[in-house]
Amino acid sequence: MAINLDIYSNANAVTRTVSVDFFADLLSDRTTAPSDQNVYYFKFTTSARDTANLPYNIRIAKGLDALALNKAKQSSVDSAANYTSIDTMIKDYIYDYVYGHTADQYSSGVTAKAPMKF
Repeated sequence: MAINLDIYSNANAVTRTVSVDFFADLLSDRTTAPSDQNVYYFKFTTSARDTANLPYNIRIAKGLDALALNKAKQSSVDSAANYTSIDTMIKDYIYDYVYGHTADQYSSGVTAKAPMKF
């Protein structure tokens, strides 16, 4: 089951949706986890496009240490600290979709991504 987050632009009277799915990989192999463990992850998807009219790739977060910018930095602040909750992780990923980021933002090694198109 997905959580759909609607992002509304007052200036353009347009809504964009980002879906966050929670998955459990019950058949994980030893390359991803010991055989007696399940792997859980969050999958972020959207059909929205950025202002350069490019689509967004599916993004996977396997834990609170999977930071939005190349798993190295949070997007909304210059911090390499893990997220403190699932809520803060989701908000930071949404922030990154809406505002985009510059190339190598906060020395994270990411390529530039334009903001979400409304």
